[in-house]
Amino acid sequence: MDEIIINSEKCRVIKGFERYHISESGRIYRTETGKKRSWRTKGRVFINETKIHFRIQNDKLRQGFASLTDTEGKLHNVAAAPLVAIAFGVLLEKLNKKKQAIDYRDGNKRNLHYSNLFVAKNTHTNNKLDSRDVKHIKKQIKLGVPLRRIAWVFGVSEMQINRIKTGENWGNGKRKIKAPVAPFEIKDGRIRKYIATFDKKKTVIRIKKPFIIKRNPDKSTDNLIVGIVNGYKLSLKHTNITSAKRIIEKLNNYFFDLKT
Repeated sequence: MDEIIINSEKCRVIKGFERYHISESGRIYRTETGKKRSWRTKGRVFINETKIHFRIQNDKLRQGFASLTDTEGKLHNVAAAPLVAIAFGVLLEKLNKKKQAIDYRDGNKRNLHYSNLFVAKNTHTNNKLDSRDVKHIKKQIKLGVPLRRIAWVFGVSEMQINRIKTGENWGNGKRKIKAPVAPFEIKDGRIRKYIATFDKKKTVIRIKKPFIIKRNPDKSTDNLIVGIVNGYKLSLKHTNITSAKRIIEKLNNYFFDLKT
């Protein structure tokens, strides 16, 4: 279940580490093993609580990290505060903005309650990654998880995650995950790079439809940008309706009002 109650607290599943739930106050519980439960844990809501470790570095308290296993049973050291922020909506649309990080209203890094967290200027302290972390990161990239979200969870910079994506780091200089490519020639570089991120499906070449937004009335963050250009139906999910409206205006001006 995505949301359960443990010790009178609302707990939500951790994206990317679905065997765990995290509570409103930042307590992490192992709720599944991936195997059949033993007689000791059968019928219990959770198996055990995962300890969050805080270290002192240069006489300053670092943010808390927890050791979590992925679906293959491999261990990863991830930052706890971003997990709370992502699970309980502290980040929202601010997730994709640059030079931002999680900070604490009362200045106490041990207070991980979601109400104590907010988005502030980036003060990343780069954490060291090992091969297991990188393998998990590459899976998250392939699933389309935003690079900034991955960076926050692993306590590294977004640039470092992007270098893993392109193969510059942990790839022997070779691109392991291919960069998206636009399905047809587009002269404007920014438009070309953006269209490359869309899902593409071939249609009849003669059909053209300006970009529109299809909204989910039951979920305000579930929006789909859709249009048909040069024989391709292009679609992309977008969580911010205001930003999505600006995007379709630019796309329609480029593809339908201007000669390309």
